[in-house]
Parts: sequence; C-alpha cells; structure tokens
Amino acid sequence: MTRFVTSMAVCSLLVFSLAAFAQNPPAPPAGGPPAAQQPAAEKTYVGTLSKVDLTAKEITVKGADNKDMVFTFTDKTQMSGIENAQGLSGKTGSNLRVTYSGNNVATKIEVAAAPK
Repeated sequence: MTRFVTSMAVCSLLVFSLAAFAQNPPAPPAGGPPAAQQPAAEKTYVGTLSKVDLTAKEITVKGADNKDMVFTFTDKTQMSGIENAQGLSGKTGSNLRVTYSGNNVATKIEVAAAPK
C-alpha cells in the first residue's frame, strides 16, 4: 500500500511539473531580436530635386541614371541646407542626398546648391 501511495505521489508531482513547464514561453534566441523586429536598413539616394508636393509631403528626385524616385517625408525627417520642408519648394534643380528606409520614407534630406 505504501508503494502505491508513493508511486501515485511521484506521478502527480511529475504531471504538475510538466504542466508548469508547458506554461513558460520559449526564451528568445541569443543575439538580439528576430529579423522581423529589426529596423530596415537605411539607404541613400543622390540626385536632382525635380518636383515638390508639400500637401502630399512628397519629393521627386532624378538620379544619375535619369530615373525618378519619389520619397515621402514626415515632420520627423531631418533637413540639412534648408530650415524646413517649405524651403524645398524653392530648391528645384538642387542636388539632394536622401537617406530613406522602408517604403521610400525619407529620414534625412540634405540639400546642396543648384549646379550653375
């Protein structure tokens, strides 16, 4: 009888400990967050400003390959060479360096003087 009670106690302990381990989520892999949570790498595009749409917050830049790239900008976009986004409207023809990520969202716009 004591053997039966002891074996039942051991089985109960085993079942409850397995249930406790099953509730813990798996630990994240070492080396940082998964790829889906990592921010997208920023890219740079250099060209000439050809169009500005302040209402849509979009600029069109013509690259060296003569292709147009359209970028959107936000209030968080850093501006260099101008005070703010309204300053872009008078800079058509100027050389730009646009740092962007994701779906062509500009994180930084650097304006150089227009070529003479």
